[in-house]
Amino acid sequence: MVRLAVRESYGEAVETYSDLVGLSLLKTTAWERSQERGRTLRERRLEEAEKGWAMPKRQEMLPGEVLEKVQKAVSLDGILVYILGEGWKEVKVGCVFEYATQRVHDRKSGEIKEVVKGEGQSYTAYLGGPEVFGKLLSAEAERRGFHRAEVRAGIADGAKWIWNLVALCFPIIREIVDWGHATSHLWAAAHVAYGEGTPRAKQWAKHREDELWLGEVHTVIEALEALSSQMPAQAEALQAEAGYFRNNARRMQYQEFREEGYPIGSGTVESGCKRLVETRMRGAGMRWSHPGAENMLALRTEYLSNRWDEAWQLTLAA
Repeated sequence: MVRLAVRESYGEAVETYSDLVGLSLLKTTAWERSQERGRTLRERRLEEAEKGWAMPKRQEMLPGEVLEKVQKAVSLDGILVYILGEGWKEVKVGCVFEYATQRVHDRKSGEIKEVVKGEGQSYTAYLGGPEVFGKLLSAEAERRGFHRAEVRAGIADGAKWIWNLVALCFPIIREIVDWGHATSHLWAAAHVAYGEGTPRAKQWAKHREDELWLGEVHTVIEALEALSSQMPAQAEALQAEAGYFRNNARRMQYQEFREEGYPIGSGTVESGCKRLVETRMRGAGMRWSHPGAENMLALRTEYLSNRWDEAWQLTLAA
């Protein structure tokens, strides 16, 4: 019953249960059982995260350990869910995955292209501040043997709190600002300067994208500062965008990242946000209590991480 409720609404879950088992359950029973298991699971994972956090972060291999010839990445993002009495609140989502370069056929061009694809995704999520989320993400990475990967990457947007958290949790990692977030700032600057939807804005943004794609982030910064000096009325907004690129310059060396086979997009965690939250927790009219949302998130992260049996055993350990 709980597994069904993790996949679909409580009402749909009891209907499916009745069809499969031939017994009727109240929707409130499905809710109660799911909340009980979710609460226990959440408490267990928080305990594990606290214990792991008390240990020093591992920057080097221990004697006898060998690096695994795999490439792993962590990616962070957020998605809103409606909480009763609080309104829309952000669920912080972390994804740990392996990635590799694959040769695929491009239908549009007819050419064979090399693309970086992720696989073996596992998730953690937290409805609250970055401190607890960081502990949970660190514990998930430890479960996945992240510190043993030969190559490690972290992909996210340019928010300062995110990179502070990444540096704290993963001392040795290649930090990369998601390409989509970076280009969205270029387009925002173009619209501020030349107006949204204008040919001049499109031309300017496309030119800057080409520069950024080649890792010429300092050329982008110079272009933004030039616009700022030419347009006093828009100077503050343009300087803010210039500051975004300046603060993240070392995380935007996209040509270097591509040549070295790193992923430059956060599509893996963005897809995870949709699967984890949107498909189950943002249906029409859905409203959650704060603990109710946390308990459902605890269950769904394990379910989507393909660890249901292991997680279920944790709920029985109370």
